[in-house]
Amino acid sequence: MSGIAVLYQFDGAPADRSTVERMLGVIPYRSVDGSGVWINGPVAIGHAKLVTTPEALTETSPFVDESSGLVLSMDGRVDNSVELSAELGSRGYPVRTGTDAEIVLRAWQCWGLEAPAKLIGDFAFALWDPSKRTLFCARDPLGVKPFYYFKGQGFFLCASELHQLFQDRRVPRKPNEPAVADILVRMPVDRQETLFDGILRLEPAHYMCVSARAVECRRYYDLDPSREIVYRSDDEYAEHFLSLFKEALQCRLRSNKGVASDLSGGLDSSSIVCLTEHLRRHGEVQMPSFESFSVRFTSEMAAEGEYVEEVLHQYPHRHTYLSPSVAPLTELIRQVAHYLDLPDEPNLMCADYEPILGERNDLRVRLSGLGGDEWLSGTYLIYADLIRQLQITTLVRTLRINRTPPAGAPDFPGYTRVLRRYGVSPLLPEGLKSVIRRWRNPPEPNPMVSRAFAARTKLSERLATQPPVPRCRSFAQQAVYRVYASGFFPYVLELNQRGTSRFRLEGRHPLLDRRVMEFAFALPYSQVCRGNFAKFVLRGSMRGILPERVRMRPDKAGLTELHAMALIENGGERLFDRLNCVSNGWVEGEVVRGWYRSMAAAYSRGDPSYMNNVCDLWMVLAVELWLSVVFLGISEPFKHLTESS
Repeated sequence: MSGIAVLYQFDGAPADRSTVERMLGVIPYRSVDGSGVWINGPVAIGHAKLVTTPEALTETSPFVDESSGLVLSMDGRVDNSVELSAELGSRGYPVRTGTDAEIVLRAWQCWGLEAPAKLIGDFAFALWDPSKRTLFCARDPLGVKPFYYFKGQGFFLCASELHQLFQDRRVPRKPNEPAVADILVRMPVDRQETLFDGILRLEPAHYMCVSARAVECRRYYDLDPSREIVYRSDDEYAEHFLSLFKEALQCRLRSNKGVASDLSGGLDSSSIVCLTEHLRRHGEVQMPSFESFSVRFTSEMAAEGEYVEEVLHQYPHRHTYLSPSVAPLTELIRQVAHYLDLPDEPNLMCADYEPILGERNDLRVRLSGLGGDEWLSGTYLIYADLIRQLQITTLVRTLRINRTPPAGAPDFPGYTRVLRRYGVSPLLPEGLKSVIRRWRNPPEPNPMVSRAFAARTKLSERLATQPPVPRCRSFAQQAVYRVYASGFFPYVLELNQRGTSRFRLEGRHPLLDRRVMEFAFALPYSQVCRGNFAKFVLRGSMRGILPERVRMRPDKAGLTELHAMALIENGGERLFDRLNCVSNGWVEGEVVRGWYRSMAAAYSRGDPSYMNNVCDLWMVLAVELWLSVVFLGISEPFKHLTESS
């Protein structure tokens, strides 16, 4: 996990070295192992170095190829390096150092614009090609590695973190109101936009060519809906999945220092920990050390300690329990002031990780279970597939199963609503749907957002916009694609990466491996959900590896309670008394205060309806902090909470 900082003066002016040095200076947690700046005329390329693989120990910062003049700054890891090195060598581009950075550089020399599609792994990079006078940038297919950029009058900047860009004083600070409206209702629509006008993300699965003539972005990768995996038995599916899962995990265990893993007791994180220990015991993987940690929740909805103990009993290893906690307002303000972005969500700050991650220098990787829910949890859109296939008996049986969701899952909305929305509506011809949409009044925007603001930002129209979806085999497959193509998914990954990087660790997610995702996308639905068990193929692959009680648990923990705790413990209703979001015309104050009172009352009596609006309330608080600190220059928002009554 390293850092990128690039300035390209395509108007011909000399690049300012101090700008790039400042961009590196604000990400010290990414430059633990050094940093460097290469400059030549209008181009300055900086690299913050945090070594996370054995091969990276010998990398220069940035990586410079003297013979070709190519210069690379990269945050990432190439997981198919052995295969690529062999192929590059056979094509006349031998890899001499064996580093991931050189492999990327040689891939550009060999394949040009097709190079990113050849790479398997998590990566973001910027590569200067002096022969073409072009800066070539790319981001991995899922957006695990962040990449931000700004195109100004005669110059271009790109970086690993958004706040780095403001180290160039020419970058304006102006809120991007449509993106603010989206985030207030927790529905980021555009995968390029940020909360700042003019500052963009490079979309996942895209590359970008920057020259004096233009900045051009193109997609280089997409899921293939025509691929279909068909086997004769569940065991064959499970065996294939296990082989991919092992490969994905082995790639992410490649580390120069110790590896830590989340262990919640859920199916995904438990599978990662147990498979890691299984591989270690069989000598299939080596690493300096391995440990896990859990947050010991006690509430009925979030408690999973009994499942954690099952894992630890079967695979004894170094493990740390942490007590749950709520980040104070001072920490939220510190995050906003540093990152110039929203603070972390409560579920990312549910404990004080300083005792196990803060001052240690023997860990470099943190594994998570992200990906299992995204690819293998199933969807209500299976109802449309069953109706289309006239499988009415199966439809009725599935409805009865879904009527009582497992603990931690959303409540069942009711037969009529789910059948209309997920069973009948998807089957209507698109032309008829358009007529219905024109005939019906547009849906009311979230009442928490002011009507004028919603109208000015065209919030309803933005939320109605769907990313283009290729022709898929089923509606269930379409649902997986929409998760992959959503604007919310990269946002979640960026928050996760940011929260991990502050401890000088690289976040890695085995179930977000491209090969695992492609396999899940090509599965028949019966391997995703079977009866009341989601993640059926994962459960099958973990037979004999995962403790049986964990493997067959039908429920999962819910952490929404953390949002309520964060709001209540940081000030309660008084948080919403004097909102700048209200005076700025973004939010309806009376609605927000009413929602808070309703939420707090429901939470106090143990009524799960408190979850209806608690995440919206948290987002109001997050946006309020961002507006106050970044744009209004208020160093102590909510100071009135500490004043005497």
